[in-house]
Amino acid sequence: MSKKQLTGAALTAKIIKKRLSTLYPRVKFSVTSSVFSMGDSVDIRWTDGPMTDAVNAITSQYQHGNFDSMEDIYNYKDIDPSLGCDGAKYVHCNRTISTEHKAMLVTKAKEYYGTFDQNDNNCHSRLTAVERMFFPYPEARQKLNHIDVQGYMSISDLEIEIIKDVDTRNNSGIYVVKVKTRVDDFNSLRQLIGSFGGYYSRFKRGFIFKEDPTEKLNENPEDINTDIKD
Repeated sequence: MSKKQLTGAALTAKIIKKRLSTLYPRVKFSVTSSVFSMGDSVDIRWTDGPMTDAVNAITSQYQHGNFDSMEDIYNYKDIDPSLGCDGAKYVHCNRTISTEHKAMLVTKAKEYYGTFDQNDNNCHSRLTAVERMFFPYPEARQKLNHIDVQGYMSISDLEIEIIKDVDTRNNSGIYVVKVKTRVDDFNSLRQLIGSFGGYYSRFKRGFIFKEDPTEKLNENPEDINTDIKD
């Protein structure tokens, strides 16, 4: 008896889970698929571990396209054949935070901002900022400059400049990554830099890192042009 052939979405889910488990071996990912009348989907769930945009930077490659609500139409794109599957119409990422991890984030937010109200409208964004600065997930540093994201962009495609700077809120030292290459798809750029723990600041007009990101972004010196200015 021959083995049951997986549907396109089921095979995509299997490949995504294997890829994520290889990159983040300490995280338990739940990856499921479903088929419906107008298409199919893959749903990815996990607790703590890498942040949503870091995982989405990888898994978005497996989505057929995006729905344009203004035009009420789904815009398709080609799936890279090297991914080894047909992909799915929708690929969703859903990260939850454990009670223990949230408690650590709240404690650090109170320390960093001086005051912190969990009922404030900025609560989520502040917790996210604190997590990026002080709780980067270790595996997110491994070989991500070799993983393409939506738009087929990788760190080695970009010319960047790293500048030492100061956080005006508390006078602490920070590093600002300026991307000198013109990038039309800013969302993909934000996801890519976010994979390494940086977050965009309109005030600084660059991506903020709490610690020097040179080693993260420049594992192979031939892959990227990086200068640090005092």
